[in-house]
Amino acid sequence: MKTKALILASVMATAISAPTMAADWFIGGGVGAQQNSYKGSSQANVDPGFNAEHFKETENNVIYEARAGVYLNDANRIYGTYSYNSDDFSRQQSFLMSYDYLVGLGDSNKLNWFIGATAGVNHISPDTNALDSDNRFVWGGQTGLMYKINDKLSAEVGYRYLKQDYDVSVTTPTPEPMNVGSTESASLRDSQQLYMAVDYRF
Repeated sequence: MKTKALILASVMATAISAPTMAADWFIGGGVGAQQNSYKGSSQANVDPGFNAEHFKETENNVIYEARAGVYLNDANRIYGTYSYNSDDFSRQQSFLMSYDYLVGLGDSNKLNWFIGATAGVNHISPDTNALDSDNRFVWGGQTGLMYKINDKLSAEVGYRYLKQDYDVSVTTPTPEPMNVGSTESASLRDSQQLYMAVDYRF
């Protein structure tokens, strides 16, 4: 837990320490694709390991996001993002805090490359009654290209990687006389996102 708190504190400290000039607030939204990498197993509680069935699955589905934040200056921005993603295994709702450093490409600075860090909370709702919903800490980073259309509008394409630590298992007993239960486990280790977003500054 100390490591997670340190990561979140580092994102906040980096954003706060950025030099501030005339701040531009913005709101925006985006859509893209999210890839989730799942692992799991199912086994009868007779001879653990011998009768286990393992699976590894990669799901690719659409992601929607809404965000709001502030450009501290031409090279630094911070923002919060809410995103929603659903696949055959779970529904995910993420609440993220991000910091980006921007580098202007060309004299006009209309096109910018950005790179940054993200940390937050992911609410996972498994698509089964056997497993409970849970909130888990996530962290990672993002990079991409942002194009300033005019003084109010900008568009960007980006890639984000999120490290997850969702790991859960449940044991189900069976009725007499056998009284042999089964154990099912599932884990989500990471997610990758490709997205396109449009922002409005005010």
